[in-house]
Amino acid sequence: PTVMENGSLVCPCAVTFTNQADIMLLVDSSTSVGSKNFETTKSFVKRLPSNVDASLAGARVGVVQYSHEGTFEAIKLDDERINSLSSFKEAVKRLEWIAGGTWTPSALQFAYNKLIKESRREKAQVFAVVITDGRYDPRDDDKNLGALCGRDVLVNTIGIGDIFDQPEQSETLVSIACNEPQRVQKMRLFSDLVAEEFIDKMEDMLCPDPQIVCPELPCQTELAVAQCTQRPVDIVFLLDGSERIGEQNFHRAHNFVEEVARQLTLARSNNDNMNARIALLQYGSEREQDVVFPLTYNLTEISNALAQIKYLDSSSNIGSAIIHAINNIVLSPGNGQRVARRNAELSFVFITDGITGSKNLEEAVNSMKKQDVMPTVVALGSDVDMDVLLKLGLGDRAAIFREKDYDSLSQPSFFDRFIRWIC
Repeated sequence: PTVMENGSLVCPCAVTFTNQADIMLLVDSSTSVGSKNFETTKSFVKRLPSNVDASLAGARVGVVQYSHEGTFEAIKLDDERINSLSSFKEAVKRLEWIAGGTWTPSALQFAYNKLIKESRREKAQVFAVVITDGRYDPRDDDKNLGALCGRDVLVNTIGIGDIFDQPEQSETLVSIACNEPQRVQKMRLFSDLVAEEFIDKMEDMLCPDPQIVCPELPCQTELAVAQCTQRPVDIVFLLDGSERIGEQNFHRAHNFVEEVARQLTLARSNNDNMNARIALLQYGSEREQDVVFPLTYNLTEISNALAQIKYLDSSSNIGSAIIHAINNIVLSPGNGQRVARRNAELSFVFITDGITGSKNLEEAVNSMKKQDVMPTVVALGSDVDMDVLLKLGLGDRAAIFREKDYDSLSQPSFFDRFIRWIC
């Protein structure tokens, strides 16, 4: 920020996106993709809107998953039930691998005729992203490879696998992308879809030309729109208090928790059917867990508890921490009755590097599944245990936020994405 003569702070120039965008994702759900790779693709689909929405005003996202003829399934751009990132993620989560043939040309025609043509907004730029792992069925009409071309749709194709080393298959991708090779991406593995670098690259491709705004206004640190107002969310933070973290990083992490509490729209009472409540558990070794504060809507209670928090500076056992959180935060430690609201999404947010003892981890993961926990993993630093992170994320790579260090927690680019994700 710049200091003005009157002593006030002025925000630096900001990059904003003022155009509307309708984004259609076409996902290959054929047999050759495989169940595991299909789940990875779903992780990419869930993750992409949270990145784009953080910098792009008025974005809508639709999905077509396709296999053989007549098996197309869609999440429409104008589906009234999709009114938040969370509801979009839930809709994607319900998509199941079809495991049939590959009718890509027909899927492109279906996407235009049934979804884009009927629901595109007059002033919106339409983007399409086609994700496939191989050649289409020869019985399909190859004339429809260009079904989206010449219709004011910017088409991006992502070809995954060795098959696209063959010239004729590469040409297919270019044809789908309306003969714009710069809009063709190739990768060897499906796991490359969820790499932060690739998601950032796709965000750049899907965002219209930015407008540079340099307002002479006081800096505003709060989000422009109140968050978590459309539905109830109970969020349990599990904060790693091990010696690996270090006291300075530990304080950065609990400051992040407090800032999240200040940004969210908190519930008005424990019986409020909307808005958010928050709890925090600090964990160390197998027998070291500290409920800093239980599920609450009281910001004063949260701030007072965080002001008195003491860093455990211990070893780390995340499995025991999860079990303790379920038995003492989600459920009442006295009678075992559920304290988390039954109509609320129950979210566990792990702030960790994933370096932890493995005891009780499998039991803990099963307990999360039993309680219908929606996990989010904030993995900080370069020395992380990805196997543990994936277990904490219940196998969903989209739920894992990889950041280089604890300073990233206070960066607006990460903070806004995180808030949109959990809401």
